[in-house]
Amino acid sequence: MEFVKSVILVVFLFFGVTFILSVLCVVISAVLYVATRLFYALFSLMECPHCSKAMRKKVLRCPRCGSSLIEEPQDELNPELYARVKTFVAEFWSTSAEKLKPGTLLADDLGIAGDDGYELLEAFCEEFEIQNMCEIDASEYFGTEGCNSFGIYVMLYYWIFDKEKFDNYGSDTSLTLRDLVKSAEAKRWIPPMAR
Repeated sequence: MEFVKSVILVVFLFFGVTFILSVLCVVISAVLYVATRLFYALFSLMECPHCSKAMRKKVLRCPRCGSSLIEEPQDELNPELYARVKTFVAEFWSTSAEKLKPGTLLADDLGIAGDDGYELLEAFCEEFEIQNMCEIDASEYFGTEGCNSFGIYVMLYYWIFDKEKFDNYGSDTSLTLRDLVKSAEAKRWIPPMAR
């Protein structure tokens, strides 16, 4: 009987020590991971040139002052066509045309998302006789509406395993008023990245 008790005690000690060591390994790896992420975050910040707020590198606008952090192209826009596109977007989204500038981001600044973005591009192509509408993927510029539970798991996966994809996750390609004017001028869709 004493032999059985000692075997059970040894088994419990073995599994107890193994469990404690595995928990310690998980805790240590979690602390190292958080420390690495914190170190990366502290040394990968940039400052807004207008208000000196520190932020991530991938941000397009300063969250404090709202100034654009990307360099605005200085190309000349056709003034009549620009006015037409500006009026079109203002009427479609029921906003003031005075608030719209060539660099206005349709998704970020105006809040156009999902189906609304698809309808905007469809109406834009019809209004300005864009020939290659079938090449436009509205979700690339406006994302999807609502909360996608699968997207949460994907974002969590990227957060753990791929920092670069996590930083870019959900950040759609920026579509500006200038991009619409350029496409309307060419009478065909020109993706913003191609300019």
